[in-house]
Amino acid sequence: MKAFLIKIIKKIIAVSSSLRRGFLYHKMWPHYYKKYSRKPVDEKKAVLAYSHLYKEMPDNLRCVKAELEKRGYKCVVISKAEEALQSRNPFINELKKWFYGKEFFKEYATAKALFLTDYFFPAFACKPREGQSVVQLWHGCGAFKKWGYSTAEKKWGASKKELDRFPIHNTYTHVCVSSPKVSFAYAEAFGCSEKVVMPLGAPRTDIYFDPDFIKKRRNLINEKIPQIEGRKIILYAPTFRGDSVGKSYIKNMLDVEKMSEKLGNDYVLLIKQHPLTADKFSIEGSSFAFDISKDVAIETALCAADIVITDYSSLIFEYALLERPMIFFAYDLAEYEDARSFYFGYEGFVPGEIVVNTDEIISEVRRLETDFDKEKIRRFRQDYMCACDGKSTERILNKVLKSAESKAKEKILIK
Repeated sequence: MKAFLIKIIKKIIAVSSSLRRGFLYHKMWPHYYKKYSRKPVDEKKAVLAYSHLYKEMPDNLRCVKAELEKRGYKCVVISKAEEALQSRNPFINELKKWFYGKEFFKEYATAKALFLTDYFFPAFACKPREGQSVVQLWHGCGAFKKWGYSTAEKKWGASKKELDRFPIHNTYTHVCVSSPKVSFAYAEAFGCSEKVVMPLGAPRTDIYFDPDFIKKRRNLINEKIPQIEGRKIILYAPTFRGDSVGKSYIKNMLDVEKMSEKLGNDYVLLIKQHPLTADKFSIEGSSFAFDISKDVAIETALCAADIVITDYSSLIFEYALLERPMIFFAYDLAEYEDARSFYFGYEGFVPGEIVVNTDEIISEVRRLETDFDKEKIRRFRQDYMCACDGKSTERILNKVLKSAESKAKEKILIK
């Protein structure tokens, strides 16, 4: 009887959630946008929005915000934080969810530009009006594992029926990418024309062209972890596993003890788990391996690392800017490819050796000491990161703001 009641309650919650989603997307959010767009566009206002998956403002948005403010723009930050919906009264909390979005549309409807760095559902309910731009900066460079419309009907992706009912990524005027070679992937993932996909770079990569920043990040790690004591740094930064964000998990397949035994005199191992799984990981203290998942930013970790070990993470594109060695620990390649798939054939794409166990990792680390093919990394960098040159933020804003201004002038001339 108890199991039956639980099943009924879950069904009611699911139906309620679906009804709320439809109400917001097709009724309430368009109503908000229409209401607030009666006012003229504020030529000096920009909105920067991100979801509850981020505990703080994402790096791309931080870079854009700083540059916009230098140019005299008013920046309004909207975070879809679940905490904003919390209430001691569950009824009030549920009621807030039914009417969520008013603050966002009040600002977005009159903004010159909306900047996003990931999936942000409210932004897909209404097309921007004349004189507005919707800019997707995206949180990953290059194009590696598939996402968005590319994963429809796969284990990871949404159903085609759901995507038809609630179109996503459908309002962008600018999609900023790191190279012309990946434009097709973003057009496919977002279901948009390649005309709006532009190789303008990624704001957060500008820091990798500042030698002083890179040096300071390495010094910061040495201060934070004095046990390094002059040894080289191996960074292990895997992505998460799972059929969805809510079901993300990790597999710890490294034999850290064996790595310590074979490499500990010359190296330390820093482990940086994906933000979705950082709370699910822990490691016992040692003089070789250190968990930096929660308290070290990824850009700091990358700048400090002498070698990166990863699997299917897009951080390889940023790390390629530093032209340092990479090892690909792809022990579950067939399983992962079935769930997500890739835009390019994995074996011929990655700029480093593919390994499947700890012994092979140890062997590859030692080989790289005398046989590192830097030219392979440079070719990879040129193919997939050529639009990142330290001036991405400036270039993106010049293009976006100029486009918006041009559209406004065209409208005046037509009148």
